[in-house]
Amino acid sequence: MTTIECSGSPRKMGREYGEGARADIRYEVENIGVYYVKPERLDGFFAEANRVLPVYLPDLYEELQGVAEGAGVDFKILMAMNFVDTFDNKTERCTPLMLRESADGVIVAKNNDAGEFEKCRFVTLIRRPDKGIPVVTVTYAGWLSGLDSMNAEGVANTHGSVGSKFPRNGDRVDIRLAMMQVMKESRTSGEVLEKLGRYPLTGKGFSIAVGDKYKNTFFIDAAVPKLVKRSENEQFSYSTNLYRAPEVEFADQRDPEVRPFCAKRSEYIAALPEPASLEDIKNMLRDHSSCCAPCRHGGEARSVTKWSMINLPEQGKVLIADGHPCENKYETVTI
Repeated sequence: MTTIECSGSPRKMGREYGEGARADIRYEVENIGVYYVKPERLDGFFAEANRVLPVYLPDLYEELQGVAEGAGVDFKILMAMNFVDTFDNKTERCTPLMLRESADGVIVAKNNDAGEFEKCRFVTLIRRPDKGIPVVTVTYAGWLSGLDSMNAEGVANTHGSVGSKFPRNGDRVDIRLAMMQVMKESRTSGEVLEKLGRYPLTGKGFSIAVGDKYKNTFFIDAAVPKLVKRSENEQFSYSTNLYRAPEVEFADQRDPEVRPFCAKRSEYIAALPEPASLEDIKNMLRDHSSCCAPCRHGGEARSVTKWSMINLPEQGKVLIADGHPCENKYETVTI
């Protein structure tokens, strides 16, 4: 996995990102981006994005321009990758886990999954903006997503895809972009929820684990545009591509044949011994003893784990394993 460090103004950070991950971003734009918005819709979509982002997220809009310049890619397609509402109802993706009390402090972790035949490329992106809090995130090459990130103030989040049945009409901001802005402004997990709620949100809907170095933890069941807090300050909490808050329990977009398997995965984790340490969390993320276990290897498991992330907010450290955590060691990024 490519690691990119960038700093300075939004345009400068974007160019450094684009130049440093040029091959990966070009691959995403040329091979993945065409699926996000069909050519006949691209101009209309781009006009919408150009209307919305400069108003709500002007710095990130400028940074995306820099990414396109640095990577030498079509800005319209790059914008589509960052802005359009996309969702795969058949593939299950990601297992966020959160432990509130341990010898290593709060732990906010996940395995990131994708379809068996997807060839997406990911980057570790370390951003130090002129204005705002430094943030490290793991994301698709070319994205400016604040999901799966930790900032230098000790606020962290991980997520799993769920979807949302709620209407999202009018001018709206993708929750992934909004979260990037929120993470460079927030000094507590409570601020994350409050600031995220200021935006008119769109996107596919996520279950998001949020924790900070002060041991304030909860999940946001983000059935966009609706945001519901659940599992506040529970010792151990998790998600398996479903919402658990009663208000949005059935607001997901899982296909009928997929939803029972998500529930079965949740039952599997609930039946495991509750983790109490960093090593317990690592072992849980490495577990591939069942098709319902967090470490996914395709086949009956329905998806493949592409990378694993463990945020340690009280230590300012992010542990990242590229590929299956059962096979590859965690590398440490300090912010």
